[in-house]
Amino acid sequence: MSMFFSTLESGSRPVGVPFPEYYDFFMDWKTPFAIAAAYCLSVAIFNPKVGKVSRVVAQSTNAKPAEKTQSGAAMTAFVFVHNLILCVYSAVTFINMFPAMVRNFQTHSLFDAYCDTDHSLWNNALGYWGYIFYLSKFYEVIDTIIIILKGRRSSLLQTYHHAGAMITMWSGINYQATPIWIFVVFNSFIHSIMYAYYAATSIGLHPPGKKYLTSLQITQFLVGMTIAVSYLLIPGCVQTHGAQFSVTMNVAYLFPLTYLFVDFAKRTYSKRASDKKSQ
Repeated sequence: MSMFFSTLESGSRPVGVPFPEYYDFFMDWKTPFAIAAAYCLSVAIFNPKVGKVSRVVAQSTNAKPAEKTQSGAAMTAFVFVHNLILCVYSAVTFINMFPAMVRNFQTHSLFDAYCDTDHSLWNNALGYWGYIFYLSKFYEVIDTIIIILKGRRSSLLQTYHHAGAMITMWSGINYQATPIWIFVVFNSFIHSIMYAYYAATSIGLHPPGKKYLTSLQITQFLVGMTIAVSYLLIPGCVQTHGAQFSVTMNVAYLFPLTYLFVDFAKRTYSKRASDKKSQ
């Protein structure tokens, strides 16, 4: 592995990143791979064999009281603050990245803006916000910790999603792959809505629309894959072998992720519809 990655040219450190003394540590390929492996192993060890269901799911199904998760005041407060932090962070990321994307297209030709040929998007926004976005993927494993602490099972979708995001985001930032903006912009927008929803449900509110959140996530993967592939097809758009490797890795990650989300949607929402019909 080390020999392979050593053949790919890494990019320089983005200007102004927080705690620059740790940048080399987080950009070492062994860091995301080791943490992702430790995360998957921990889930395999601590995942309950039979999981409870969340209050949101229990409300729309015939779940018995013993099958529902119960949270004390401290856990409820922790979950609410955790989701609120990720909601605000995601919104801040989107608010900074989207205008930078627009400005780049306003000041460059279509090809130069799309491919970021002079690295202006990377230097002005994507490098900085993309790196922080990559770091946030390590923090997001708290989602899984919360699920297991509540006695619920972490699904294959959950585990694959978090582990893969660490590695794919690392590759995009390390090799300065312009298409990584797809993750940063699309995902931060969806996450700002999603974590607001989770923050609300954590304190007993029941806003509608989770089905549409899942549809938005699936849509972003399908659109994101299409855009990412286009970068590989446009001559001269992705110039380095490292960036090409990163885009290929991200597309390969998105294919099974999209399938898992579609399968989750079918099983979850068709089951709820049948439960309501039987009631």
